[in-house]
Amino acid sequence: MASPATSRRKTPDELIEELRRVLTASAAANVELASRFNDLVRDMGNEVARGQPADPADLLTRWLDFNLASYSVLTTQSLALADGLLSAARRTLLPTAASAPEEPPEPRIELQLAGRTGERVATAFVIENHFDRPLEVTFECDDLATATGKAVPRSFVGFEPATVFIAARGQGIGQVTVNLTKDFVVGETYVTTVRLLGFAGKELGLSVTVLPPAEGEAPKAAAAGTRRRGRAGA
Repeated sequence: MASPATSRRKTPDELIEELRRVLTASAAANVELASRFNDLVRDMGNEVARGQPADPADLLTRWLDFNLASYSVLTTQSLALADGLLSAARRTLLPTAASAPEEPPEPRIELQLAGRTGERVATAFVIENHFDRPLEVTFECDDLATATGKAVPRSFVGFEPATVFIAARGQGIGQVTVNLTKDFVVGETYVTTVRLLGFAGKELGLSVTVLPPAEGEAPKAAAAGTRRRGRAGA
């Protein structure tokens, strides 16, 4: 008789799908790093092109500041790597841990916005860091689409600030904005998924309903800066 503590083995298809997700995330991260490296080289080239005489004291200060910042990054990432490896070892190598009843996943936070053509609608949300290490969180989302298949580019969605720094056991506040241009169809509700990069597995749902013009009001031709605030925990 099989032991009740025996964990379910993953199928080859599940392992392949997991490997695909890892490789996809790695490729996207490498593209982002390459872009940031190109920006750094360009900006340094512009600095040299200005032809201003170098101040030795200023160069020394910059070099020391760079070394301190590098040490801080290496320390933080080393601790995060060790923590992640220990978690992976416990999850995959201990049968009792693998066979323990799984806790139901937390319900996904759903952010809901509504506005009229020409408005810029927004809502804020809270990100809670339950780890004993700081987090640096950025955001990405898919294109917005309706139930009938109408879609608009993700470029209409913005995040402020672009990067949220959260202390260990602390909280951070982000804001998502949507520019309701004439590309949006009045009366439709557009939905998308917001992913929190740097916070593994965390996602938010976002829906935007385009309201008809107010009675006696013509559709607006440009963004009016309207903001509708909400609050969501993550």
